[in-house]
Amino acid sequence: MRIIDVHAHILTPECISIAGPLPAPDKDPFTFFTTPETAEVNRRMFAQIQSKLLTPEERIEDMKRMGVDMQAISPSPTQYFYWTDAPVGALLARMQNDRIKEVVDRYPTRFVGLGTLPMQAVDLALEELARVMKLGFAGVEISTNVNGIDLDHPQFAPFFAKAEEIEALVFIHPIGFTHADRMRECYFNNIIGQPLESTLAISRLIFGGVLERHPRLNICIAHGGGYLPFYPGRLDHAWRVRPECRLTPRPPSTYLSKLYFDSVVYSAESLSNLVRQVGSDRIVLGTDYPFDMGESDPVGLIERTPNLSSADRNRILGENAARLLKVER
Repeated sequence: MRIIDVHAHILTPECISIAGPLPAPDKDPFTFFTTPETAEVNRRMFAQIQSKLLTPEERIEDMKRMGVDMQAISPSPTQYFYWTDAPVGALLARMQNDRIKEVVDRYPTRFVGLGTLPMQAVDLALEELARVMKLGFAGVEISTNVNGIDLDHPQFAPFFAKAEEIEALVFIHPIGFTHADRMRECYFNNIIGQPLESTLAISRLIFGGVLERHPRLNICIAHGGGYLPFYPGRLDHAWRVRPECRLTPRPPSTYLSKLYFDSVVYSAESLSNLVRQVGSDRIVLGTDYPFDMGESDPVGLIERTPNLSSADRNRILGENAARLLKVER
């Protein structure tokens, strides 16, 4: 069985000359809600990991050290570029996807592609989705919102319908919280804000009816799905007692079983709780490679997690991902 990491990023530096300084500080909450200290730490961090984002050979050596056989590579969320005009966004998405294709073609047993889309223009996003799937990608990575518009907005309905139809994996990864005025210090917009973004995105997909309308959608949420898998009872209680929350035919928590979650939750206890909530058949290995908020010992985390059977571990380490990505085990 191959050990497969579904959460790993690469960078396409050629996009910077087109998009200008990255990310756009007035559009990207990850940069806008920050402090000079955090900006400097991030600058140093990116400088340290740049070669890992650019060089497949160095990446493969790190994979060997982590015990990972294959990565599903997706763009760095700093390069979503949703804030650009639609034609520019489409060009930047194509450039990044072509870069991913080059890496996958060079090392087809090591990598599988998850592309990016110009989600600010759904018609162009659908064109690029069709293209990357023809190129052999397993799916795409999108953010938890598009320029502040939540994913249950009707404008995204054609995207989710097509993703379900063609069985494309949709990997949802946040990039800061959109209203993080109180999260500037202490890197809170990442530490707290990113899981909060994922929590909100899942809640909107549930209450907005997206998961009800598209039961065969393959959606994986980064960072263990944020906070929601650890506190779903509050949604269910509101669904029972608040009429404005009765928007789905079943309690909200039941829709968690329609989603997948990566294992980037940092502790064996948290992973054990996630398994109890959603089941080992809905969890896939993740690292967030090569960022400093990632998991450097992903296999060890699975092995340390209590109350997992051998079958549970095998599902999380690779079997679930192989099924989602349509690769050999």
